[in-house]
Amino acid sequence: MVKISRYILVLIGILATAVAIPDLFWTIFRQGSSTPNIMYSNVLDDFIIVKSTDDGIVRMDTRGNIYTSDQVEELLPLMFFRQLSADGKMPDSLKGVALDHAIINRNRGSYSFMPRNINTPAPVMLPLLESKSGRVNLSLPEDMFRLKNRMEFIVASTNKIDKQKSKLFNDALIEKGFAFPARLIAGIPTTLKSKDEGYFVRDNRGDLFHLKMIQGKPFVARIDIPENMNIIHIECVDHRTSEFYAYLYTKEGEVYLLMDEIYYLQRLPIAKFDYTSEMLRVRYDVFGKTISVIGSNYIKVTRVDDIYEVSDYYEETWKPVYERDDHRMFARLFPFEIRMQVPDSRYVSFFMNFPKGHNWLLINVLFVAAAVVILRRKKRDLKKNAVDLAIILVSGIFGFVATQVFPNKFYD
Repeated sequence: MVKISRYILVLIGILATAVAIPDLFWTIFRQGSSTPNIMYSNVLDDFIIVKSTDDGIVRMDTRGNIYTSDQVEELLPLMFFRQLSADGKMPDSLKGVALDHAIINRNRGSYSFMPRNINTPAPVMLPLLESKSGRVNLSLPEDMFRLKNRMEFIVASTNKIDKQKSKLFNDALIEKGFAFPARLIAGIPTTLKSKDEGYFVRDNRGDLFHLKMIQGKPFVARIDIPENMNIIHIECVDHRTSEFYAYLYTKEGEVYLLMDEIYYLQRLPIAKFDYTSEMLRVRYDVFGKTISVIGSNYIKVTRVDDIYEVSDYYEETWKPVYERDDHRMFARLFPFEIRMQVPDSRYVSFFMNFPKGHNWLLINVLFVAAAVVILRRKKRDLKKNAVDLAIILVSGIFGFVATQVFPNKFYD
């Protein structure tokens, strides 16, 4: 029993060092991101690429022309209009469109998606705001709702179900053919938005519905989607133009915009999107949208006009992460690492990360040799410490530290 307790302590030591030592390594040696910042210039009708190199920051177009920081600002007037206005360099119009601040602000914005947006805890209770209160500012309700086998509103102050309101909304959903329970609920559950559009809900059959509250009454709209469309994630947005409600992601790798009021599905003209590993970044301006799909060692940028026709495309690759100097050094030193959080998840748990290759075996053997030297100096029997040596061979520095902190004293 005492031996088992000791090995439990060794295991805890391995877990602790597998978190702490790699974390210290990345704090000291982590290199900056290789991902370039790519923007679209409506002046050049070309992409502007800003990247970090050994010689510093480089700003260039796809034809190889190099620009200074000030020149880039003039080539991107819709992005740097405040600075250009202060410098007296802001053009009055571009491509026949007047460029006043109101027009630029109303048509500019950005959106980002990362895999952790999906791999994240989902709230069970949500607030349903009043969509047409007549007030300028939105306010939170006194109750919260849940969608399980029925829709129920729970009054926050008493923790009791509001049966009348629950029945009103529940009946409205059933009337539209909603099948309980809800598989997916998406909205913006905060007052920090320009207006409230409620929630978009996918029912148990996979059908899509729009749910909101208008002057205390339920509003439910059934949205027509293709039968084979498997929506796995929805992200609602609050853009000034109110052009669309949300981004819809499908299991097949398609990304759609759910257009405002008419509920038309506009597919983004990008290749199959891997929502488990790729990032999506969209920038808006008066003339169109720049859509970037970012992977571990590549970026694909598509420029579309205001009717979503592709007008330009750019692609760039760089070294994979495991070929960078910091990752190659890590792969030589550590057989694995344990993280409490990872970039593609908002959950806090134990996540194990294994480096590419088996270069760490040499370091592990060296730690086994060091352990043998220590045991011989202490005149310990190697056979009786064979389990410790095997632990060090597998876990390297983590097992070495753990077995030294919690030494094997049973054979002294």
